[in-house]
Amino acid sequence: MLGSGSAGNATLVEDGARRVLIDVGLSYREVTRRLAELEVPPEGIGGVAITHAHGDHTRGAGLLSRRHGVPVHTTPATREVWADDVASWGELACDEPTDICGFRFTPFEVLHDAEAETVAFRIETADGTIGYATDVGCVTANLRSHFSDCRVLVMESNHATDLLQVGPYARSTKARIASTRGHLSNESLAGYLRDHLGRSVRCVVLAHLSRVNNMPELAEMTCREALEARGREDVRIVVSRQDCVAETVDLAAWSAPAHVAPTLSRQALLPF
Repeated sequence: MLGSGSAGNATLVEDGARRVLIDVGLSYREVTRRLAELEVPPEGIGGVAITHAHGDHTRGAGLLSRRHGVPVHTTPATREVWADDVASWGELACDEPTDICGFRFTPFEVLHDAEAETVAFRIETADGTIGYATDVGCVTANLRSHFSDCRVLVMESNHATDLLQVGPYARSTKARIASTRGHLSNESLAGYLRDHLGRSVRCVVLAHLSRVNNMPELAEMTCREALEARGREDVRIVVSRQDCVAETVDLAAWSAPAHVAPTLSRQALLPF
């Protein structure tokens, strides 16, 4: 992930020269700076997929699209609400797979308080499937079904319930965040991992952590305890950050023979 949190979200999915950004909530200047850290020029981006119309997911998308001719894929309702100028539009329809730069994206609706619908993605690649849900108030049966056979999960772990309750936000804001159309807590994610984690999962990426109502160490500990309760100490945990690029996740590492240990690489197939 290039960055994740309430100040801006962007994730790069890459296979050789095929590259898609999921959301561009960082400024154009910042997203191009972080792409440069991965040695990816902005003109090398083949498409953008937008999860919903909140500014922390769309801020830099229009300018990136116009400057580099990058098509932007959204649902019709998100396009209408967002109403930005882009080089070209691609349409997403919930529960209908679509090809974006050779990746098979299946968007499906999740519960969140955006004006138009919010979508999560099931992304099929040559080396396994990614489940991507970074703004979601609760885990539904539909999400569990779409993510049941994923190899990598990118999931929101927004807040610790106790920290939210004693934090500085207004009561109404706390209620919105904690609602089923708000943001997923560490504890809710842990419950999903403990009770429903698919057998194919090799890595969980924790996304959209609050800088006010969470701590990276706490989110990781809560996730790790849930994985241990599931008997899945083998699953790797990556914690995304707001202010820097997260560790790279290479799906191809888990396509290797069983005796070959997964490794990190700057040339990873799918960098998050």
